[in-house]
Formats: sequence, structure tokens, C-alpha cells
Amino acid sequence: MSGPTTAIFIGDPIAVLLAASAIRAAQAVAAGYEHAENLRGEQRAHRERLRAGLKDAAAKGRAALQQEVKAVEVEFEAITRLAERYAARDTIMTTRPATPDSGNELQLAAYVNAMRALIMELRAILQTESALRMDELGEEAGLDAAIAQAAASGSATPVQRLLARIAHLGDVPQDIAGVAREIAAIPFADTERARLLTNELRMRIQKHVEAAQAHAVEEASALVLQQSLQDLGYQVEDVSNTLFVEGGVVHFRRQGWENYMVRMRVDPEARTANFNVVRAVGEAHNERSVLDHLAEDRWCAEFPALLQALALRGLHLNITRRLEAGEMPVQLVHKDKLPRFAEEEDAAPGQKLLSRKIT
Repeated sequence: MSGPTTAIFIGDPIAVLLAASAIRAAQAVAAGYEHAENLRGEQRAHRERLRAGLKDAAAKGRAALQQEVKAVEVEFEAITRLAERYAARDTIMTTRPATPDSGNELQLAAYVNAMRALIMELRAILQTESALRMDELGEEAGLDAAIAQAAASGSATPVQRLLARIAHLGDVPQDIAGVAREIAAIPFADTERARLLTNELRMRIQKHVEAAQAHAVEEASALVLQQSLQDLGYQVEDVSNTLFVEGGVVHFRRQGWENYMVRMRVDPEARTANFNVVRAVGEAHNERSVLDHLAEDRWCAEFPALLQALALRGLHLNITRRLEAGEMPVQLVHKDKLPRFAEEEDAAPGQKLLSRKIT
């Protein structure tokens, strides 16, 4: 295989969502560390002049930060215990950023902020999975406090329990709220109608949760794709978070590929991704080249590594069509219609950090 290739993409919901959460957490920590170093440089001029006051303030700040670090790590551990029932504990453990040096207050603050955002994402992922399975995560999962309290006292209605499952997804859709109101208005003696409508409510909630999770997975897949390509050393144009929702194209290349790059076209309805090598040409340089065949062979050798990197993060591509090099000519595209890549690109700190994780 060297020519155009088509694959069906299949996302493992929890794996893809957790992979995207890990990427965002690593990026947040890296950005926080960079900001911390900038602040450290700005503070250096003042440090000698205010040394005594800063020393006392730093000690107090460090103690408070250490308490916050302990608190978020305890909460993270609680999330990992909840994940055991979905066989996701080990995967969730890999999303946790490394704890920084306890003596660096600015880095500790960046770590705490990243952990808080990560915990919120992880909790929402588990709540959604719980709602799909209609199982019980309990108060520890962070369900609405009033509903959880009512459930503990035995006064929660079945409708309240069902609606509590989707509280983390935002406003209740009108079709679901309408059925809930109908149930509330049913006379006490009409138990059969209440049962039927409760089943209808459960079905609508199930569809709502499925749609919400599918949309989240599609958006997460775009981030997984971009980061995986960057981890493998490719220059990648910005990937829209709607790539797997609305479709579109993304181009990527390695330094030294000159006018060649790979185009990936996504069809969300067919759930397919098509890869083919393209060459950027100008008005006077659109002839065929003997290098086209070599460019396709080069991409052929590298494609399995991308498949593996994506699979490790839960995004699987099953090949459905592949052509040999030369069966179809390399597509020639006017350079003005293609993204421009720098010949030399320094990887961002977050990218360097993540590349070490999957190699």
C-alpha cells in the first residue's frame, strides 16, 4: 500500500475521551509551567529587596498549596476507584500529570489548576457512562446535591433520579422535560400510565446521553488526531474540533518533504477517513514527477505508526480500501490552496512532553 487509502474510524468512547483529557491536562500543566517561569523572571528583580517579607509569604503560600495538592490528589483517587467498574482505572491513572517539585509554588499552582480541570472532565465522563448503563455511582460521582440528599432520605422520585443522571449535561431538553411534567401530573391511582411514561422518559434520556457522548467523542477525536500527528513529528495544520462532526480536510507533513504533504479527508456520515499524498504546485510547475512514487512509498512506510498511535488513544482505523503506488497519480494542488508550513518548527513544550509519553 502506498497510494490513496480509505479507513473506517471507530472510537472507543471512554478511551478517546480520557486520551483527550490527558492531552488537555498535559497542555495546561506545560502552559502553567511556562507562565510560572516568566513570572519567576519578573520577580527576580524584587526578590532581594523584599526577601524577608517574601520568605514568610512563600512559606504560608507553600503550606496552603500543599494542602490543595493533597485535596486534588485525594479527589483524583476517588475518581479512579469509580472508574474500576468500567475497567478504566488504569487508563485514568495515565491522565494524571506528574507532581512538580514541592518547593516551586508557581508550578504547584499550575498543577493544582490542571488537576481540578482534569477531575471535572473525568467526573463528567464517568457520569455520562453511568447514565448510559443506568447504574448507580452514588453521591461520590458528584450528582446534584439536592437530588443526592433526597435519594439518601428515600424521598426522591424515580423521575428525579432519572433527571439527576443528566444534570451534568446542562439544560434538560424540552422533549424530556415535557414527559417529566406529564408524569408529575398523573393521578396517584394511574400507575400503569406512570409506568409507561417513565419507560418513555428513560428511553429519551438514553438517546440524549448517547448523542451527548457521541458528540464529545467526535470532538475529542480531533484533538487525539492532532496530538498524535505532532507526537510522531509531523507538522499539522490546525485541526478543527468539528472535523469528525462536520467533516473536512487536514494536511500534515514532515520537514524535508518539500512540496509533498498528506491530505486526510473525513466523511462523518460514512465515518470514513481518506488519506492521499498531494503535491503543491505553481502555475508553471504542474508537471508529473518521478519523485511522486517515492513520496507515496515514504508515506506507506510511516502510515502504520500513525494507526498504532491513534489506536493507543482509542481511535481505531480499519482499512477498507488501499491502492498501490502509481495506480492513481499523486494529486496536484495549487500551492495557494494548501497550508504553508515552516521548514523548521520548534515543538511547543506541551508537545515535547506528550511525545515522550507515547514513544
